[in-house]
Amino acid sequence: MPTDLVLIGIGLHPNVDLAVEAGLEIENGIVVDEFCRTSDHAVFAIGDCSWHPDSEHGGMRRLESVPNASEQARVVASVITGAPRAYTSVPWFWSDQYDLKLQSVGLSAGYDAVVLRGSPDEGRSLVVFYLKNGEVRAADVVASPRDFAIAKKLVGARARIAPERLGNQAIELKELLGDLKAASA
Repeated sequence: MPTDLVLIGIGLHPNVDLAVEAGLEIENGIVVDEFCRTSDHAVFAIGDCSWHPDSEHGGMRRLESVPNASEQARVVASVITGAPRAYTSVPWFWSDQYDLKLQSVGLSAGYDAVVLRGSPDEGRSLVVFYLKNGEVRAADVVASPRDFAIAKKLVGARARIAPERLGNQAIELKELLGDLKAASA
Protein backbone atom coordinates (compact mmCIF):
# COMPACT_ATOMS: atom_id res chain seq x y z
CA MET A 1 0.00 0.00 0.00
CA PRO A 2 1.66 3.29 -1.05
CA THR A 3 2.05 5.81 1.78
CA ASP A 4 3.99 8.93 2.73
CA LEU A 5 4.23 8.12 6.43
CA VAL A 6 4.00 5.04 8.62
CA LEU A 7 3.62 5.37 12.40
CA ILE A 8 4.13 2.33 14.62
CA GLY A 9 3.21 2.37 18.31
CA ILE A 10 5.04 -0.24 20.37
CA GLY A 11 4.59 -1.01 24.03
CA LEU A 12 1.00 0.08 24.48
CA HIS A 13 -0.03 -3.21 26.07
CA PRO A 14 2.36 -4.77 28.58
CA ASN A 15 3.23 -8.40 28.01
CA VAL A 16 2.25 -9.93 31.35
CA ASP A 17 1.61 -13.52 30.22
CA LEU A 18 4.44 -15.00 32.31
CA ALA A 19 3.35 -12.99 35.36
CA VAL A 20 -0.23 -14.23 34.95
CA GLU A 21 1.04 -17.84 34.78
CA ALA A 22 3.05 -17.18 37.95
CA GLY A 23 -0.08 -15.96 39.75
CA LEU A 24 1.16 -12.38 40.25
CA GLU A 25 -1.28 -9.51 40.73
CA ILE A 26 -2.02 -7.74 37.44
CA GLU A 27 -3.83 -4.48 36.69
CA ASN A 28 -2.50 -2.21 33.94
CA GLY A 29 0.74 -4.18 34.16
CA ILE A 30 2.41 -6.20 36.91
CA VAL A 31 1.50 -4.58 40.22
CA VAL A 32 4.60 -3.63 42.25
CA ASP A 33 5.25 -1.69 45.43
CA GLU A 34 7.66 1.25 45.82
CA PHE A 35 10.56 -1.26 45.88
CA CYS A 36 9.43 -2.94 42.61
CA ARG A 37 8.34 -6.09 44.47
CA THR A 38 5.38 -7.95 43.02
CA SER A 39 2.64 -9.66 45.04
CA ASP A 40 5.24 -12.45 45.47
CA HIS A 41 7.99 -10.53 47.29
CA ALA A 42 10.63 -12.90 45.89
CA VAL A 43 9.80 -11.61 42.38
CA PHE A 44 10.50 -8.10 41.07
CA ALA A 45 9.17 -6.37 37.95
CA ILE A 46 10.63 -3.26 36.31
CA GLY A 47 10.16 -1.21 33.18
CA ASP A 48 7.24 -0.93 30.81
CA CYS A 49 5.34 -3.83 32.35
CA SER A 50 5.36 -2.55 35.96
CA TRP A 51 2.30 -0.84 37.43
CA HIS A 52 3.94 1.11 40.24
CA PRO A 53 3.03 3.74 42.86
CA ASP A 54 3.07 7.31 41.59
CA SER A 55 4.86 9.23 44.35
CA GLU A 56 4.20 12.56 42.63
CA HIS A 57 0.47 12.41 41.84
CA GLY A 58 -0.72 9.50 43.98
CA GLY A 59 -2.30 6.31 42.68
CA MET A 60 -0.49 4.01 40.28
CA ARG A 61 1.09 4.47 36.85
CA ARG A 62 3.05 2.69 34.13
CA LEU A 63 5.88 4.44 32.30
CA GLU A 64 7.31 3.33 28.99
CA SER A 65 10.81 4.77 29.04
CA VAL A 66 14.40 3.60 29.27
CA PRO A 67 15.24 5.95 32.20
CA ASN A 68 12.31 4.52 34.17
CA ALA A 69 13.49 0.93 33.66
CA SER A 70 17.08 1.87 34.52
CA GLU A 71 16.09 3.63 37.74
CA GLN A 72 13.80 0.77 38.77
CA ALA A 73 16.73 -1.63 38.21
CA ARG A 74 18.78 0.47 40.66
CA VAL A 75 15.93 0.25 43.18
CA VAL A 76 15.80 -3.56 42.85
CA ALA A 77 19.59 -3.72 43.27
CA SER A 78 19.30 -1.65 46.47
CA VAL A 79 16.74 -4.11 47.86
CA ILE A 80 18.80 -7.16 46.91
CA THR A 81 21.96 -5.69 48.49
CA GLY A 82 20.19 -4.86 51.76
CA ALA A 83 20.07 -1.06 51.45
CA PRO A 84 16.54 -0.58 50.10
CA ARG A 85 15.46 2.77 48.72
CA ALA A 86 12.05 3.44 47.29
CA TYR A 87 11.41 4.38 43.68
CA THR A 88 10.60 8.09 43.71
CA SER A 89 12.38 9.30 40.58
CA VAL A 90 10.98 12.08 38.46
CA PRO A 91 10.23 10.58 35.03
CA TRP A 92 12.04 11.85 31.97
CA PHE A 93 11.97 11.02 28.30
CA TRP A 94 13.69 11.94 25.07
CA SER A 95 13.20 11.60 21.36
CA ASP A 96 15.45 12.49 18.45
CA GLN A 97 13.45 13.93 15.58
CA TYR A 98 15.86 14.28 12.67
CA ASP A 99 18.37 16.88 13.90
CA LEU A 100 16.24 18.02 16.87
CA LYS A 101 16.39 16.53 20.35
CA LEU A 102 13.13 16.69 22.30
CA GLN A 103 13.42 16.07 26.05
CA SER A 104 10.77 16.05 28.77
CA VAL A 105 11.03 15.82 32.53
CA GLY A 106 8.15 15.35 34.94
CA LEU A 107 4.54 14.74 34.00
CA SER A 108 2.59 17.82 32.98
CA ALA A 109 -0.84 16.42 33.89
CA GLY A 110 -2.71 18.73 36.21
CA TYR A 111 -0.65 21.88 35.62
CA ASP A 112 -2.28 25.27 36.21
CA ALA A 113 0.26 27.55 34.50
CA VAL A 114 2.60 27.36 31.50
CA VAL A 115 5.75 29.43 31.04
CA LEU A 116 7.41 29.59 27.63
CA ARG A 117 11.12 30.36 27.52
CA GLY A 118 12.09 31.13 23.95
CA SER A 119 9.95 31.19 20.86
CA PRO A 120 9.49 28.74 18.02
CA ASP A 121 9.65 31.74 15.69
CA GLU A 122 12.98 33.05 17.03
CA GLY A 123 15.11 29.95 16.89
CA ARG A 124 15.19 26.23 17.23
CA SER A 125 15.56 25.87 21.00
CA LEU A 126 12.91 26.56 23.60
CA VAL A 127 11.69 25.38 26.99
CA VAL A 128 8.10 25.00 28.13
CA PHE A 129 7.69 24.85 31.91
CA TYR A 130 4.51 23.49 33.53
CA LEU A 131 3.68 24.77 37.00
CA LYS A 132 1.17 23.68 39.60
CA ASN A 133 0.51 25.83 42.64
CA GLY A 134 3.63 27.85 41.83
CA GLU A 135 5.96 24.82 41.64
CA VAL A 136 7.86 23.77 38.52
CA ARG A 137 6.38 20.29 37.94
CA ALA A 138 7.44 19.45 34.36
CA ALA A 139 9.34 20.82 31.37
CA ASP A 140 9.58 20.13 27.65
CA VAL A 141 12.90 21.16 26.11
CA VAL A 142 13.65 21.41 22.39
CA ALA A 143 17.22 21.41 21.09
CA SER A 144 19.00 22.36 24.32
CA PRO A 145 20.49 19.51 26.37
CA ARG A 146 22.14 22.07 28.69
CA ASP A 147 18.77 23.65 29.50
CA PHE A 148 17.32 20.17 29.98
CA ALA A 149 19.91 19.34 32.66
CA ILE A 150 18.92 22.49 34.56
CA ALA A 151 15.19 21.86 34.00
CA LYS A 152 15.62 18.39 35.55
CA LYS A 153 17.02 19.99 38.70
CA LEU A 154 14.25 22.57 38.85
CA VAL A 155 11.54 19.93 38.41
CA GLY A 156 13.20 17.54 40.87
CA ALA A 157 13.31 20.29 43.51
CA ARG A 158 9.76 21.46 42.71
CA ALA A 159 11.30 24.89 42.47
CA ARG A 160 9.23 27.95 43.21
CA ILE A 161 10.45 30.55 40.76
CA ALA A 162 8.44 33.57 39.69
CA PRO A 163 7.09 32.94 36.18
CA GLU A 164 8.55 36.28 35.04
CA ARG A 165 12.06 35.07 35.97
CA LEU A 166 11.48 31.58 34.60
CA GLY A 167 10.46 32.91 31.18
CA ASN A 168 13.00 35.75 31.01
CA GLN A 169 15.70 34.79 28.51
CA ALA A 170 17.89 37.67 29.72
CA ILE A 171 18.39 35.60 32.89
CA GLU A 172 20.56 32.52 32.31
CA LEU A 173 18.60 29.41 33.23
CA LYS A 174 21.52 28.23 35.40
CA GLU A 175 21.11 31.44 37.44
CA LEU A 176 17.74 30.11 38.57
CA LEU A 177 19.54 27.26 40.32
CA GLY A 178 20.93 29.99 42.59
CA ASP A 179 17.33 30.86 43.48
CA LEU A 180 16.98 27.28 44.78
CA LYS A 181 20.07 27.58 46.97
CA ALA A 182 18.98 30.97 48.31
CA ALA A 183 15.50 29.62 49.13
CA SER A 184 16.91 26.64 51.05
CA ALA A 185 19.42 28.73 53.07
